[in-house]
Amino acid sequence: MQCEVKLLSSLEKVFFDKFTDLPEHSSGSMLGNEIYSFQLATWGYGEILPNHACKIEIESELEPYIQLKSVEYVPSTLATIEAKGDDDFITKKPGMMFPDPLQTVKNGEVFIFNEQARSFWVIIEPKGEVVGTYPIRLLVKGCKEEVLAEATFTIEIIDATLPDLDICNTGWFHGDCLAILHNVEILSEEYFEIVEKYIKTYVKFGHNVILTPVFTPPLDTGVGGERPTNQLVDICVENGKYSFGFKNLKRWVDLCRKCGIKYFEICHFFTQWGAYHAPKIMATVDGEYKKIFGWETDALSEKYREFLDAFIPELKAFLMKEGIFENCVFHVSDEPKEEHETQYRAVKEIMLKHLDGNYIIDALSAYSFYEKGIVSTPVVSTNHIHNFLDNGVKNLWAYYCTSQGIKVANRFMAMPSYRNRILGQQLYKSGVKGFLHWGFNFWFTQFSLKVLNPYADTSAGGAYQSGDAFVVYPLDEDGEVVCSLRLYVLNEGFQDMRALKLLEQLSDKQTVNELLSEIHGFDEYPRNNQYILELRERVNQEIKKRVKG
Repeated sequence: MQCEVKLLSSLEKVFFDKFTDLPEHSSGSMLGNEIYSFQLATWGYGEILPNHACKIEIESELEPYIQLKSVEYVPSTLATIEAKGDDDFITKKPGMMFPDPLQTVKNGEVFIFNEQARSFWVIIEPKGEVVGTYPIRLLVKGCKEEVLAEATFTIEIIDATLPDLDICNTGWFHGDCLAILHNVEILSEEYFEIVEKYIKTYVKFGHNVILTPVFTPPLDTGVGGERPTNQLVDICVENGKYSFGFKNLKRWVDLCRKCGIKYFEICHFFTQWGAYHAPKIMATVDGEYKKIFGWETDALSEKYREFLDAFIPELKAFLMKEGIFENCVFHVSDEPKEEHETQYRAVKEIMLKHLDGNYIIDALSAYSFYEKGIVSTPVVSTNHIHNFLDNGVKNLWAYYCTSQGIKVANRFMAMPSYRNRILGQQLYKSGVKGFLHWGFNFWFTQFSLKVLNPYADTSAGGAYQSGDAFVVYPLDEDGEVVCSLRLYVLNEGFQDMRALKLLEQLSDKQTVNELLSEIHGFDEYPRNNQYILELRERVNQEIKKRVKG
Protein backbone atom coordinates (compact mmCIF):
# COMPACT_ATOMS: atom_id res chain seq x y z
CA MET A 1 0.00 0.00 0.00
CA GLN A 2 1.07 3.58 -0.69
CA CYS A 3 -0.06 6.76 1.00
CA GLU A 4 -0.13 10.46 0.25
CA VAL A 5 -0.53 13.04 3.03
CA LYS A 6 -1.32 16.72 3.42
CA LEU A 7 -1.20 19.08 6.38
CA LEU A 8 -4.37 21.12 6.81
CA SER A 9 -5.71 23.79 9.12
CA SER A 10 -8.47 22.96 11.61
CA LEU A 11 -10.91 24.82 9.37
CA GLU A 12 -10.96 22.26 6.57
CA LYS A 13 -13.61 19.57 6.50
CA VAL A 14 -12.28 16.43 4.84
CA PHE A 15 -14.76 14.27 2.95
CA PHE A 16 -14.13 10.75 1.67
CA ASP A 17 -13.84 11.72 -2.00
CA LYS A 18 -11.95 15.03 -1.62
CA PHE A 19 -8.17 15.19 -1.35
CA THR A 20 -6.49 16.78 -4.35
CA ASP A 21 -7.97 20.25 -3.85
CA LEU A 22 -7.40 20.47 -0.08
CA PRO A 23 -5.23 23.55 0.65
CA GLU A 24 -2.09 22.77 2.63
CA HIS A 25 -1.28 24.50 5.91
CA SER A 26 2.04 23.61 7.46
CA SER A 27 2.77 26.24 10.12
CA GLY A 28 1.09 28.39 12.72
CA SER A 29 1.45 30.16 16.03
CA MET A 30 -0.31 30.11 19.37
CA LEU A 31 -0.14 31.55 22.86
CA GLY A 32 1.05 29.39 25.72
CA ASN A 33 -2.32 28.50 27.26
CA GLU A 34 -4.25 27.83 24.06
CA ILE A 35 -5.47 24.67 22.40
CA TYR A 36 -4.15 24.59 18.82
CA SER A 37 -5.31 22.08 16.21
CA PHE A 38 -4.27 21.12 12.70
CA GLN A 39 -4.95 18.07 10.56
CA LEU A 40 -3.06 15.33 8.77
CA ALA A 41 -5.09 14.18 5.77
CA THR A 42 -4.31 10.85 4.15
CA TRP A 43 -5.07 9.20 0.81
CA GLY A 44 -4.30 5.52 0.43
CA TYR A 45 -3.74 3.83 -2.94
CA GLY A 46 -2.04 0.85 -4.52
CA GLU A 47 -3.08 -2.51 -3.11
CA ILE A 48 -6.78 -3.22 -3.48
CA LEU A 49 -7.69 -3.88 0.11
CA PRO A 50 -10.82 -2.86 2.04
CA ASN A 51 -8.56 -1.13 4.56
CA HIS A 52 -5.02 -1.14 5.81
CA ALA A 53 -3.85 -0.97 9.40
CA CYS A 54 -1.19 1.70 9.80
CA LYS A 55 0.46 3.74 12.48
CA ILE A 56 1.05 7.47 12.88
CA GLU A 57 4.13 8.37 14.89
CA ILE A 58 4.89 11.82 16.26
CA GLU A 59 8.48 13.01 16.51
CA SER A 60 8.76 16.29 18.37
CA GLU A 61 9.95 17.82 21.62
CA LEU A 62 6.30 18.72 22.07
CA GLU A 63 5.16 15.10 21.91
CA PRO A 64 4.07 15.07 25.62
CA TYR A 65 1.73 17.96 24.82
CA ILE A 66 0.21 16.48 21.65
CA GLN A 67 -2.91 14.36 21.22
CA LEU A 68 -3.98 12.56 18.07
CA LYS A 69 -7.61 11.95 17.19
CA SER A 70 -9.31 10.31 14.26
CA VAL A 71 -11.99 12.33 12.50
CA GLU A 72 -15.05 10.10 12.23
CA TYR A 73 -18.25 10.55 10.22
CA VAL A 74 -21.94 10.83 11.08
CA PRO A 75 -25.04 10.98 8.86
CA SER A 76 -27.17 14.02 8.17
CA THR A 77 -30.86 13.81 7.36
CA LEU A 78 -31.22 17.59 7.46
CA ALA A 79 -28.28 19.70 6.29
CA THR A 80 -30.33 22.90 6.33
CA ILE A 81 -33.89 24.09 6.45
CA GLU A 82 -34.15 25.58 2.96
CA ALA A 83 -36.16 28.61 4.02
CA LYS A 84 -33.63 29.39 6.76
CA GLY A 85 -30.45 28.78 4.81
CA ASP A 86 -28.41 30.86 2.39
CA ASP A 87 -25.99 29.59 -0.24
CA ASP A 88 -22.97 29.49 2.09
CA PHE A 89 -23.26 25.79 2.91
CA ILE A 90 -21.03 22.89 1.92
CA THR A 91 -24.19 21.14 0.78
CA LYS A 92 -27.92 21.37 1.31
CA LYS A 93 -28.56 17.78 0.30
CA PRO A 94 -29.68 15.20 2.89
CA GLY A 95 -27.98 11.87 3.39
CA MET A 96 -24.39 13.10 3.39
CA MET A 97 -21.79 11.82 5.87
CA PHE A 98 -20.11 14.68 7.73
CA PRO A 99 -16.77 14.68 9.55
CA ASP A 100 -17.50 15.55 13.19
CA PRO A 101 -16.72 13.18 16.13
CA LEU A 102 -13.08 13.11 17.20
CA GLN A 103 -12.09 9.67 18.49
CA THR A 104 -8.87 9.22 20.45
CA VAL A 105 -6.16 7.33 18.56
CA LYS A 106 -4.53 4.70 20.78
CA ASN A 107 -0.82 3.94 20.33
CA GLY A 108 -0.90 5.73 16.98
CA GLU A 109 -2.86 2.85 15.41
CA VAL A 110 -5.07 4.01 12.53
CA PHE A 111 -6.65 2.74 9.32
CA ILE A 112 -5.72 4.26 5.99
CA PHE A 113 -8.32 3.41 3.39
CA ASN A 114 -7.74 2.81 -0.31
CA GLU A 115 -8.95 5.57 -2.63
CA GLN A 116 -10.44 7.40 0.30
CA ALA A 117 -9.49 10.60 2.10
CA ARG A 118 -9.34 10.46 5.88
CA SER A 119 -8.19 13.02 8.41
CA PHE A 120 -6.45 12.94 11.77
CA TRP A 121 -6.77 15.81 14.20
CA VAL A 122 -3.52 16.89 15.87
CA ILE A 123 -4.02 18.82 19.11
CA ILE A 124 -1.29 20.87 20.79
CA GLU A 125 -1.91 21.85 24.40
CA PRO A 126 1.31 23.23 26.01
CA LYS A 127 -0.50 24.43 29.18
CA GLY A 128 1.88 27.35 29.56
CA GLU A 129 4.86 25.07 30.16
CA VAL A 130 6.88 25.62 26.94
CA VAL A 131 7.61 28.45 24.52
CA GLY A 132 9.56 28.67 21.27
CA THR A 133 9.37 27.27 17.75
CA TYR A 134 9.06 23.51 17.31
CA PRO A 135 8.83 21.14 14.35
CA ILE A 136 6.29 18.32 14.62
CA ARG A 137 7.18 15.43 12.33
CA LEU A 138 4.34 13.05 11.53
CA LEU A 139 5.21 9.66 10.03
CA VAL A 140 2.65 7.28 8.55
CA LYS A 141 3.99 3.73 8.82
CA GLY A 142 2.74 0.47 7.36
CA CYS A 143 2.30 -2.85 9.14
CA LYS A 144 6.00 -3.65 8.63
CA GLU A 145 7.08 -0.32 10.13
CA GLU A 146 7.95 1.01 6.66
CA VAL A 147 7.43 4.78 6.25
CA LEU A 148 4.62 5.32 3.77
CA ALA A 149 4.52 9.11 4.05
CA GLU A 150 5.59 11.93 6.30
CA ALA A 151 5.00 15.65 6.87
CA THR A 152 6.32 18.30 9.24
CA PHE A 153 4.26 21.03 10.87
CA THR A 154 5.99 23.98 12.55
CA ILE A 155 4.36 25.67 15.54
CA GLU A 156 5.51 28.83 17.29
CA ILE A 157 4.44 29.03 20.95
CA ILE A 158 4.52 32.67 21.97
CA ASP A 159 5.43 33.62 25.52
CA ALA A 160 2.10 35.22 26.33
CA THR A 161 -1.10 34.11 28.04
CA LEU A 162 -4.69 34.53 26.95
CA PRO A 163 -6.82 36.35 29.53
CA ASP A 164 -9.98 34.74 30.82
CA LEU A 165 -13.05 35.20 28.66
CA ASP A 166 -14.59 38.49 29.72
CA ILE A 167 -18.14 37.72 28.61
CA CYS A 168 -20.61 35.11 29.81
CA ASN A 169 -20.79 32.00 27.62
CA THR A 170 -23.43 29.34 28.16
CA GLY A 171 -24.40 26.25 26.18
CA TRP A 172 -27.43 24.63 27.75
CA PHE A 173 -26.34 21.54 29.64
CA HIS A 174 -28.96 18.74 29.58
CA GLY A 175 -28.41 16.41 32.51
CA ASP A 176 -31.39 14.22 31.66
CA CYS A 177 -29.81 13.36 28.30
CA LEU A 178 -26.61 12.31 30.03
CA ALA A 179 -28.50 10.08 32.47
CA ILE A 180 -30.53 8.30 29.80
CA LEU A 181 -27.71 7.76 27.30
CA HIS A 182 -25.43 6.45 30.04
CA ASN A 183 -28.18 4.49 31.80
CA VAL A 184 -27.80 5.99 35.25
CA GLU A 185 -30.33 7.43 37.67
CA ILE A 186 -30.49 11.22 37.85
CA LEU A 187 -28.83 12.53 41.04
CA SER A 188 -27.21 9.16 41.75
CA GLU A 189 -23.50 8.84 42.52
CA GLU A 190 -22.90 7.54 39.01
CA TYR A 191 -24.79 10.51 37.60
CA PHE A 192 -22.60 13.07 39.34
CA GLU A 193 -19.47 11.19 38.24
CA ILE A 194 -20.58 11.40 34.62
CA VAL A 195 -21.74 15.00 34.95
CA GLU A 196 -18.31 15.99 36.26
CA LYS A 197 -16.62 14.65 33.13
CA TYR A 198 -18.91 16.65 30.87
CA ILE A 199 -18.62 19.83 32.93
CA LYS A 200 -14.83 19.62 32.78
CA THR A 201 -15.10 19.40 29.00
CA TYR A 202 -17.69 22.16 28.98
CA VAL A 203 -15.33 24.51 30.84
CA LYS A 204 -12.25 23.48 28.88
CA PHE A 205 -13.94 24.59 25.68
CA GLY A 206 -14.82 28.08 26.71
CA HIS A 207 -18.04 27.91 28.74
CA ASN A 208 -18.23 29.74 32.05
CA VAL A 209 -21.99 29.78 32.76
CA ILE A 210 -24.06 26.65 33.36
CA LEU A 211 -27.81 26.05 33.22
CA THR A 212 -28.79 24.92 36.69
CA PRO A 213 -31.97 22.82 37.05
CA VAL A 214 -33.36 23.88 40.41
CA PHE A 215 -36.37 22.11 38.92
CA THR A 216 -36.84 20.35 35.57
CA PRO A 217 -36.17 22.96 32.88
CA PRO A 218 -39.27 23.60 30.74
CA LEU A 219 -37.29 23.57 27.50
CA ASP A 220 -38.07 21.93 24.17
CA THR A 221 -41.11 20.24 25.66
CA GLY A 222 -44.38 19.99 23.77
CA VAL A 223 -47.56 21.21 25.43
CA GLY A 224 -48.72 18.50 27.80
CA GLY A 225 -45.43 16.61 27.58
CA GLU A 226 -42.65 16.41 30.10
CA ARG A 227 -38.96 15.60 30.34
CA PRO A 228 -37.45 13.20 32.88
CA THR A 229 -37.40 14.73 36.34
CA ASN A 230 -34.14 16.62 36.77
CA GLN A 231 -34.66 18.71 39.90
CA LEU A 232 -31.90 19.74 42.28
CA VAL A 233 -34.12 21.28 44.98
CA ASP A 234 -36.07 19.04 47.35
CA ILE A 235 -39.55 20.35 48.09
CA CYS A 236 -41.75 19.25 50.94
CA VAL A 237 -45.36 20.28 51.53
CA GLU A 238 -46.92 19.62 54.90
CA ASN A 239 -50.23 21.06 55.94
CA GLY A 240 -50.06 23.38 52.95
CA LYS A 241 -46.67 24.86 53.93
CA TYR A 242 -43.53 24.63 51.81
CA SER A 243 -40.03 23.74 52.95
CA PHE A 244 -36.97 23.39 50.74
CA GLY A 245 -33.83 21.27 50.81
CA PHE A 246 -30.73 22.39 48.93
CA LYS A 247 -28.44 19.39 49.48
CA ASN A 248 -28.29 18.38 45.80
CA LEU A 249 -28.07 21.98 44.64
CA LYS A 250 -25.15 22.48 47.01
CA ARG A 251 -23.45 19.42 45.52
CA TRP A 252 -24.04 20.78 42.02
CA VAL A 253 -22.66 24.21 42.89
CA ASP A 254 -19.58 22.75 44.57
CA LEU A 255 -18.92 20.46 41.60
CA CYS A 256 -19.33 23.26 39.07
CA ARG A 257 -17.04 25.61 40.97
CA LYS A 258 -14.42 22.87 41.30
CA CYS A 259 -14.53 22.44 37.51
CA GLY A 260 -14.14 26.16 36.86
CA ILE A 261 -17.70 27.42 36.37
CA LYS A 262 -17.97 31.12 37.29
CA TYR A 263 -21.65 31.86 36.74
CA PHE A 264 -24.93 30.04 37.30
CA GLU A 265 -27.98 30.27 35.06
CA ILE A 266 -31.10 29.37 37.03
CA CYS A 267 -33.62 27.54 34.87
CA HIS A 268 -36.85 29.10 33.62
CA PHE A 269 -39.70 29.68 36.08
CA PHE A 270 -42.37 29.47 33.37
CA THR A 271 -42.94 27.43 30.23
CA GLN A 272 -41.42 28.17 26.85
CA TRP A 273 -42.98 30.25 24.07
CA GLY A 274 -45.43 32.32 26.05
CA ALA A 275 -45.02 31.81 29.82
CA TYR A 276 -48.58 30.56 30.23
CA HIS A 277 -47.88 27.63 32.55
CA ALA A 278 -45.68 26.49 35.41
CA PRO A 279 -42.81 24.09 34.76
CA LYS A 280 -42.85 20.53 36.01
CA ILE A 281 -42.16 20.65 39.77
CA MET A 282 -42.08 17.61 42.03
CA ALA A 283 -42.57 17.57 45.79
CA THR A 284 -43.22 15.29 48.73
CA VAL A 285 -46.75 16.15 49.82
CA ASP A 286 -47.78 14.72 53.17
CA GLY A 287 -45.39 11.83 52.56
CA GLU A 288 -46.25 11.21 48.89
CA TYR A 289 -43.80 12.20 46.12
CA LYS A 290 -45.74 13.65 43.21
CA LYS A 291 -45.97 16.44 40.67
CA ILE A 292 -47.45 19.61 42.13
CA PHE A 293 -47.16 21.95 39.12
CA GLY A 294 -46.99 21.54 35.36
CA TRP A 295 -48.90 22.21 32.16
CA GLU A 296 -52.17 22.04 34.09
CA THR A 297 -51.03 25.01 36.23
CA ASP A 298 -51.89 28.51 35.04
CA ALA A 299 -48.83 30.69 35.38
CA LEU A 300 -50.79 33.42 37.13
CA SER A 301 -52.69 31.12 39.46
CA GLU A 302 -52.71 32.01 43.12
CA LYS A 303 -51.28 28.64 44.03
CA TYR A 304 -48.19 29.06 41.85
CA ARG A 305 -47.74 32.66 43.00
CA GLU A 306 -47.71 31.43 46.60
CA PHE A 307 -45.13 28.81 45.71
CA LEU A 308 -42.77 31.31 44.07
CA ASP A 309 -43.24 33.76 46.95
CA ALA A 310 -42.04 30.99 49.26
CA PHE A 311 -39.36 29.53 46.99
CA ILE A 312 -37.50 32.47 45.49
CA PRO A 313 -36.52 34.12 48.82
CA GLU A 314 -35.14 30.82 50.13
CA LEU A 315 -33.31 30.10 46.88
CA LYS A 316 -31.85 33.59 46.96
CA ALA A 317 -30.76 33.13 50.59
CA PHE A 318 -29.02 29.86 49.65
CA LEU A 319 -27.23 31.45 46.71
CA MET A 320 -26.11 34.37 48.88
CA LYS A 321 -24.85 31.99 51.57
CA GLU A 322 -22.80 30.22 48.89
CA GLY A 323 -21.42 33.54 47.74
CA ILE A 324 -22.67 33.15 44.17
CA PHE A 325 -25.87 35.18 44.02
CA GLU A 326 -24.11 38.09 42.30
CA ASN A 327 -22.93 35.60 39.68
CA CYS A 328 -26.39 34.25 38.92
CA VAL A 329 -28.89 35.03 36.20
CA PHE A 330 -32.52 33.98 36.14
CA HIS A 331 -35.03 33.19 33.40
CA VAL A 332 -38.73 33.89 33.06
CA SER A 333 -39.61 32.11 29.79
CA ASP A 334 -37.68 31.17 26.67
CA GLU A 335 -38.28 32.95 23.34
CA PRO A 336 -41.37 35.06 24.03
CA LYS A 337 -42.78 36.92 21.03
CA GLU A 338 -44.51 40.29 20.72
CA GLU A 339 -47.94 38.71 21.22
CA HIS A 340 -46.72 37.43 24.61
CA GLU A 341 -45.74 40.85 25.99
CA THR A 342 -48.68 41.23 28.35
CA GLN A 343 -48.37 37.71 29.75
CA TYR A 344 -44.58 37.92 30.05
CA ARG A 345 -44.77 41.22 31.92
CA ALA A 346 -47.40 39.85 34.29
CA VAL A 347 -45.47 36.72 35.30
CA LYS A 348 -42.21 38.60 35.53
CA GLU A 349 -43.78 40.88 38.14
CA ILE A 350 -44.04 37.86 40.43
CA MET A 351 -40.27 37.39 40.19
CA LEU A 352 -39.53 41.11 40.52
CA LYS A 353 -40.97 41.04 44.01
CA HIS A 354 -37.81 39.14 44.99
CA LEU A 355 -35.21 39.75 42.27
CA ASP A 356 -33.70 42.83 40.68
CA GLY A 357 -34.67 42.89 37.00
CA ASN A 358 -31.04 43.17 35.91
CA TYR A 359 -30.55 39.57 37.03
CA ILE A 360 -33.27 38.34 34.67
CA ILE A 361 -32.33 37.41 31.09
CA ASP A 362 -34.27 35.75 28.29
CA ALA A 363 -33.81 34.84 24.66
CA LEU A 364 -36.04 37.03 22.48
CA SER A 365 -35.90 38.97 19.24
CA ALA A 366 -38.54 41.73 19.46
CA TYR A 367 -37.02 45.12 20.30
CA SER A 368 -40.32 46.15 21.88
CA PHE A 369 -39.52 44.06 24.98
CA TYR A 370 -36.55 46.32 25.69
CA GLU A 371 -38.11 49.53 24.41
CA LYS A 372 -41.11 49.14 26.74
CA GLY A 373 -38.92 48.26 29.71
CA ILE A 374 -40.14 44.67 29.94
CA VAL A 375 -36.57 43.32 29.89
CA SER A 376 -33.35 45.08 30.81
CA THR A 377 -30.97 42.28 29.73
CA PRO A 378 -32.17 40.90 26.38
CA VAL A 379 -30.57 37.84 24.79
CA VAL A 380 -31.09 38.49 21.09
CA SER A 381 -30.72 36.25 18.06
CA THR A 382 -27.81 37.30 15.85
CA ASN A 383 -30.07 37.94 12.84
CA HIS A 384 -32.16 40.45 14.85
CA ILE A 385 -29.48 42.01 17.04
CA HIS A 386 -28.59 44.97 14.83
CA ASN A 387 -31.65 46.93 15.94
CA PHE A 388 -30.51 46.55 19.54
CA LEU A 389 -26.92 47.50 18.72
CA ASP A 390 -28.00 50.49 16.62
CA ASN A 391 -30.04 51.75 19.57
CA GLY A 392 -27.11 51.50 21.94
CA VAL A 393 -28.42 48.71 24.18
CA LYS A 394 -25.49 48.09 26.50
CA ASN A 395 -26.52 45.18 28.71
CA LEU A 396 -26.94 42.86 25.74
CA TRP A 397 -26.38 39.16 25.06
CA ALA A 398 -26.49 37.32 21.74
CA TYR A 399 -27.58 33.84 20.71
CA TYR A 400 -28.10 31.70 17.65
CA CYS A 401 -29.93 28.42 17.10
CA THR A 402 -31.70 26.53 14.34
CA SER A 403 -33.32 29.68 12.90
CA GLN A 404 -30.07 31.50 12.18
CA GLY A 405 -29.04 30.04 8.83
CA ILE A 406 -28.92 33.12 6.61
CA LYS A 407 -25.70 35.19 6.52
CA VAL A 408 -24.90 34.95 10.25
CA ALA A 409 -22.46 32.60 11.95
CA ASN A 410 -23.56 29.18 13.13
CA ARG A 411 -22.19 25.70 13.80
CA PHE A 412 -24.28 23.41 11.60
CA MET A 413 -22.34 20.45 10.20
CA ALA A 414 -23.11 21.53 6.64
CA MET A 415 -21.57 24.95 7.13
CA PRO A 416 -17.91 25.66 6.36
CA SER A 417 -15.87 26.02 9.53
CA TYR A 418 -15.03 29.69 9.00
CA ARG A 419 -18.72 30.36 9.55
CA ASN A 420 -18.36 28.73 12.97
CA ARG A 421 -15.10 30.35 14.10
CA ILE A 422 -15.91 33.92 12.91
CA LEU A 423 -18.22 34.32 15.92
CA GLY A 424 -15.31 35.25 18.20
CA GLN A 425 -14.40 38.30 16.13
CA GLN A 426 -18.06 39.33 15.91
CA LEU A 427 -18.65 39.07 19.64
CA TYR A 428 -15.54 41.12 20.37
CA LYS A 429 -16.42 43.90 17.95
CA SER A 430 -20.09 44.08 19.00
CA GLY A 431 -19.22 44.45 22.69
CA VAL A 432 -22.01 42.12 23.86
CA LYS A 433 -21.93 40.87 27.44
CA GLY A 434 -22.79 37.24 26.84
CA PHE A 435 -23.48 34.46 24.37
CA LEU A 436 -26.04 31.65 24.67
CA HIS A 437 -26.72 28.45 22.80
CA TRP A 438 -29.45 25.98 23.64
CA GLY A 439 -27.69 22.71 22.81
CA PHE A 440 -24.45 21.56 24.36
CA ASN A 441 -25.77 17.99 24.50
CA PHE A 442 -29.43 17.77 23.50
CA TRP A 443 -29.83 14.14 22.47
CA PHE A 444 -33.63 14.02 22.20
CA THR A 445 -36.01 14.45 19.30
CA GLN A 446 -37.84 17.76 19.10
CA PHE A 447 -40.08 18.34 22.15
CA SER A 448 -38.03 15.71 24.01
CA LEU A 449 -40.31 12.89 22.91
CA LYS A 450 -37.63 10.26 22.42
CA VAL A 451 -33.95 9.81 23.23
CA LEU A 452 -31.55 9.49 20.28
CA ASN A 453 -28.12 8.09 19.56
CA PRO A 454 -26.27 11.18 18.27
CA TYR A 455 -23.96 9.00 16.19
CA ALA A 456 -27.00 7.82 14.22
CA ASP A 457 -29.23 10.91 14.27
CA THR A 458 -27.65 14.37 14.19
CA SER A 459 -30.81 16.38 13.50
CA ALA A 460 -33.09 15.65 16.49
CA GLY A 461 -35.30 13.39 14.43
CA GLY A 462 -35.26 15.73 11.44
CA ALA A 463 -36.29 18.84 13.36
CA TYR A 464 -33.03 20.81 13.46
CA GLN A 465 -30.11 21.17 11.10
CA SER A 466 -27.47 18.55 11.80
CA GLY A 467 -25.22 19.77 14.59
CA ASP A 468 -27.58 22.38 16.02
CA ALA A 469 -28.60 20.28 19.02
CA PHE A 470 -25.17 19.19 20.31
CA VAL A 471 -21.39 19.61 20.10
CA VAL A 472 -20.39 16.54 22.13
CA TYR A 473 -21.07 12.82 21.90
CA PRO A 474 -21.50 10.23 24.69
CA LEU A 475 -18.52 8.88 26.60
CA ASP A 476 -16.25 6.50 24.72
CA GLU A 477 -15.22 3.04 25.92
CA ASP A 478 -12.55 4.63 28.14
CA GLY A 479 -15.07 6.93 29.80
CA GLU A 480 -13.92 10.10 28.02
CA VAL A 481 -16.18 12.71 26.46
CA VAL A 482 -16.09 12.59 22.66
CA CYS A 483 -15.90 16.12 21.30
CA SER A 484 -16.90 17.29 17.86
CA LEU A 485 -14.51 19.11 15.58
CA ARG A 486 -17.12 21.89 15.65
CA LEU A 487 -16.55 22.33 19.38
CA TYR A 488 -12.81 22.68 18.80
CA VAL A 489 -13.40 25.26 16.07
CA LEU A 490 -15.95 27.16 18.15
CA ASN A 491 -13.47 27.27 21.01
CA GLU A 492 -10.87 28.62 18.58
CA GLY A 493 -13.31 31.45 17.95
CA PHE A 494 -13.48 32.23 21.66
CA GLN A 495 -9.69 31.98 21.86
CA ASP A 496 -9.57 34.53 19.03
CA MET A 497 -11.79 36.80 21.10
CA ARG A 498 -9.51 36.46 24.12
CA ALA A 499 -6.44 37.16 21.95
CA LEU A 500 -8.10 40.31 20.64
CA LYS A 501 -8.78 41.34 24.23
CA LEU A 502 -5.13 40.77 25.14
CA LEU A 503 -4.00 42.87 22.20
CA GLU A 504 -6.39 45.60 23.31
CA GLN A 505 -4.83 45.50 26.78
CA LEU A 506 -1.36 45.81 25.24
CA SER A 507 -2.37 48.58 22.82
CA ASP A 508 -5.90 50.04 22.54
CA LYS A 509 -9.30 49.19 21.18
CA GLN A 510 -8.83 51.28 18.03
CA THR A 511 -5.79 49.22 17.07
CA VAL A 512 -7.81 46.02 17.36
CA ASN A 513 -10.85 47.38 15.53
CA GLU A 514 -8.63 48.39 12.64
CA LEU A 515 -7.58 44.77 12.32
CA LEU A 516 -11.28 43.85 12.26
CA SER A 517 -12.22 46.39 9.59
CA GLU A 518 -13.82 43.68 7.44
CA ILE A 519 -16.26 42.66 10.19
CA HIS A 520 -19.51 44.57 9.78
CA GLY A 521 -21.97 43.36 12.36
CA PHE A 522 -23.02 39.71 12.50
CA ASP A 523 -23.95 39.25 8.85
CA GLU A 524 -21.11 40.83 6.87
CA TYR A 525 -17.71 39.19 7.17
CA PRO A 526 -15.05 37.53 4.95
CA ARG A 527 -16.19 34.09 3.91
CA ASN A 528 -13.03 32.04 3.66
CA ASN A 529 -10.63 30.15 5.90
CA GLN A 530 -7.58 32.12 4.88
CA TYR A 531 -8.90 35.39 6.28
CA ILE A 532 -9.32 33.86 9.74
CA LEU A 533 -5.91 32.16 9.72
CA GLU A 534 -4.11 35.27 8.54
CA LEU A 535 -6.00 37.59 10.89
CA ARG A 536 -5.14 35.47 13.90
CA GLU A 537 -1.50 35.28 12.82
CA ARG A 538 -1.37 39.10 12.61
CA VAL A 539 -2.88 39.34 16.09
CA ASN A 540 -0.34 36.86 17.49
CA GLN A 541 2.60 38.72 16.00
CA GLU A 542 1.29 42.05 17.31
CA ILE A 543 1.03 40.50 20.77
CA LYS A 544 4.52 39.03 20.50
CA LYS A 545 5.99 42.38 19.47
CA ARG A 546 4.40 44.19 22.41
CA VAL A 547 5.19 41.52 24.99
CA LYS A 548 8.85 41.55 23.95
CA GLY A 549 8.92 45.34 23.74
